[in-house]
Amino acid sequence: MTRVLTILQAEPERLWRSREIAELLGDVTLVATYRQLARWTKKGMIKRVRTGRYAAVAPETTPLRDLQKR
Repeated sequence: MTRVLTILQAEPERLWRSREIAELLGDVTLVATYRQLARWTKKGMIKRVRTGRYAAVAPETTPLRDLQKR
């Protein structure tokens, strides 16, 4: 998971193909990559933009207005 997150976060605007991710990992089959990406998408760790395309989840930010209220 760490390797995939590193890949996705390296270029957060990019829509990564599952095949590209599998090729970069090297030691994982494409089918196993599909399954794992689906699991991580359900958990909210990554996002599926469209069929076969994945991207990093943008970090949540607290608006400045909310911080001033504290």
